[in-house]
Amino acid sequence: MDRQSPPAAELTPTRALLQCIQAALSLYILDTPSLTDRKSYIPLQLSKQRPGVYRCAVAFKLSQLVNSPTIEVAQSISQLIAQQNHQQNLIFQVVPPGWIDLELTQPSLAAWLQHWIETLPSLGSREQGAGSRGEKRAEVAVGRRHPKGGFSENSPSRRMGAEGAKNNYQLPTTNYQLPTTNSLFPIQYAHARCCSLLHMAHREKIITITSRNSDINSSCLQVISPQPIPWLSDAKICLQHPSELNLLLESIAVLDDLYCPNPTRKSLNWLKIALNLSQAFQTFYSQCRIWGEVKNQNLNLAQGRLGLVAIAQSLFRILLVEVLNSCAPLEL
Repeated sequence: MDRQSPPAAELTPTRALLQCIQAALSLYILDTPSLTDRKSYIPLQLSKQRPGVYRCAVAFKLSQLVNSPTIEVAQSISQLIAQQNHQQNLIFQVVPPGWIDLELTQPSLAAWLQHWIETLPSLGSREQGAGSRGEKRAEVAVGRRHPKGGFSENSPSRRMGAEGAKNNYQLPTTNYQLPTTNSLFPIQYAHARCCSLLHMAHREKIITITSRNSDINSSCLQVISPQPIPWLSDAKICLQHPSELNLLLESIAVLDDLYCPNPTRKSLNWLKIALNLSQAFQTFYSQCRIWGEVKNQNLNLAQGRLGLVAIAQSLFRILLVEVLNSCAPLEL
């Protein structure tokens, strides 16, 4: 696999693309307002059909400032973005009347998938075996003791573990009203099912998993073998089933909501976001096999699907523990 590396300090393609667009705009027009500023924010719209495809509307706003046709502005900005694309990991297309479509190449999307496999388990965890406060709740739920440790209940920003603090990954501040236990059950069930699948695959030696807390029964699971996961088949992402693509799209959308929120949106319904992800996972689980014929005839596909399960499991844990203030049970 061509291991192009996502920016080390970024966790979502949206953040990386916004920085690339910002650099291009600084060459196109002086005193360009920051794209992360609430008044001037121009969001990237993630495609609902194809993972890794984004649409940018920046040319519509700038055409008024420079008094030029929108399509010409889009073409100029697209060329400048291409100059910033040093790794050649983007495909560009200007769509009338002035949209700029940016698509991650297949190796680049695979690199992002591997980046999440390696990074997400550390968010909300401790490297010294202490575990997060959410893990302690999960372990109480399944009747196990756990050493003391975790985040302060009063911490407003909740720095996300040793690696997370290094990269400054922070969850958005929210006054979201916490849901009832019953409404969380589908999300907790999906998390527990993900854990079960990963442990079963580990026992059958399809993959090897470990934990950030040196405890295989922890919910901070990480796939360490194969390294990297064989995301690509004939230079294309191996996950092509509609339910695989849908789960991947939902996962990217959740990552954006968590770590690259749109500053123009006042609030998010986190329960609905988590339920949508759990529904996408359940559809994937019912339609995409891992064992049996798939395992025996296409091991790479089985491992790719397990990689997608691992990403979903980490997101369920973060949503349940860090956002919804609940537990992420290992089994139900």
